[in-house]
Amino acid sequence: MGFGTKNYLLRTKIKSYCTRLKQLHLMKRIYLAVALAFMISLIGCGPKSITTDTENLDSISLAWIPFAGSEDVVFAFDTSRMVFYGAGRSSYYENVRYMTDQGGFIGAQEDYYAELERQNLFFNSASTPYFIRYYLERNKGELGDWDILKVSVGDGDYYQNEMKIVTYETESSDKGENFTYKPELVLNGIQFDSVYFKKQERRPFEIYYTQKLGVVAFKVSSTELWTIMLDTIK
Repeated sequence: MGFGTKNYLLRTKIKSYCTRLKQLHLMKRIYLAVALAFMISLIGCGPKSITTDTENLDSISLAWIPFAGSEDVVFAFDTSRMVFYGAGRSSYYENVRYMTDQGGFIGAQEDYYAELERQNLFFNSASTPYFIRYYLERNKGELGDWDILKVSVGDGDYYQNEMKIVTYETESSDKGENFTYKPELVLNGIQFDSVYFKKQERRPFEIYYTQKLGVVAFKVSSTELWTIMLDTIK
């Protein structure tokens, strides 16, 4: 084989090798582009929303509001009376994001939502700006479920005293309860059993609640403690 022929074959092999090398680089770029497009399709549209089953308040919790919603409740201080009229007990559901997960090999965010039940009941006084509110809410987290009762007495839009009581739970983390409990308490000469109460530095200065009767007393000044008239609940 002559020198010219050998030189031609060598150039041909080199050219063929370069062509294959270019093809490999092109395939690598195509693969990277496809992989990038796949990643963008997974996370490019933001967090993924996942909706789970609707959650109802536990039946145990429902009993912590001892009213149907249409009752009248009368409170007394000395010879004065304050009548509160029930505005109806309502139930509804709120769509709540209860958990966010950023697991997976690319750390894609998944937000978990559920329809969680709430119940609301207002008692309004026609002769004063005072009101009583009972609010139950279902809560859900990564470790379990719980219900919270919020009991509040307010004076118009700016003054309010509210206590939080956990009425049902499947896990025992701190949930912000803010009350004091006594097995019995005498208020204006009336003994009440299993009393939850909360005191603060502004009015209403004190509120008192029992599961059986709801709000049983509230204090609007250093000497003015209003207590429920047991024979007027209807």
